[in-house]
Amino acid sequence: MKKIYDLFVSGGKDSVVSATVAFEEAKQQGVEARVVFIDESKAFKIPEHLIPYKPIDYVRKFSEWLGAELIVLEPDFDYWEGVKRWGYPMYIINRWCMEKLKRKPLEEFLYKEVKQGYRPVWVFGYRREESWRREKIYTQKKMIWKLGGIQIENYYPILDWTERQVDEFIRKREIPENPLWQLGFSLECLCMAGTTRRQLDKMITTFPELFKYLAEKDKEVQQVRRRKDPTYIAPLEDIKEPLHIYVEKKLREPKITDYI
Repeated sequence: MKKIYDLFVSGGKDSVVSATVAFEEAKQQGVEARVVFIDESKAFKIPEHLIPYKPIDYVRKFSEWLGAELIVLEPDFDYWEGVKRWGYPMYIINRWCMEKLKRKPLEEFLYKEVKQGYRPVWVFGYRREESWRREKIYTQKKMIWKLGGIQIENYYPILDWTERQVDEFIRKREIPENPLWQLGFSLECLCMAGTTRRQLDKMITTFPELFKYLAEKDKEVQQVRRRKDPTYIAPLEDIKEPLHIYVEKKLREPKITDYI
């Protein structure tokens, strides 16, 4: 079977640096490499004009800069129907979004690769210092995992890097910048399972029209779940406040420009 590097890129700094490092290694080894992006946007049913910085637009630009083919995977699933059934995903528990939005399209992709005669190496931009959970789980740069009954080699080339090393590498290699990097958050994962309250506040004030839409979807969710239990996005779980109420309050808060 022919070896191939699949460079999984989300649009974040770590993923593009990891992809660049692995792509250069693959070229030295004479191994084929391509960028893979899981486009979850359709699962959220968000009108395109409400997302000014689409992750796929940046990933496409990065792939062209790298000189690698881009493979786009899309989940065939309605995120909001999932929320109505199981509640909002949390960072660790009840993270059903991983299964529905990522695992299923990845399994289908893997089966296709093996059928085509490839022995894939999946490359991810994980770093140990990001969280205690990653430090505990990802103990080596190369690890064998199973997906859909198939063994696969996962490779984490920047596992031991610091954030400073990542920034220096981006500057030295002149990697194209994602506009969202300056904002300190990503629109790639709108389930917000890993979003902090501070990031949420910034997202609401930066993209008010997008969050008005998400607030309306949350109202639909809460109406359905009224017969069971209300559900809260991860950064609001501790205060038990529905997203639509929190968004409405945030958008009513005075801004500094109101006094200028």
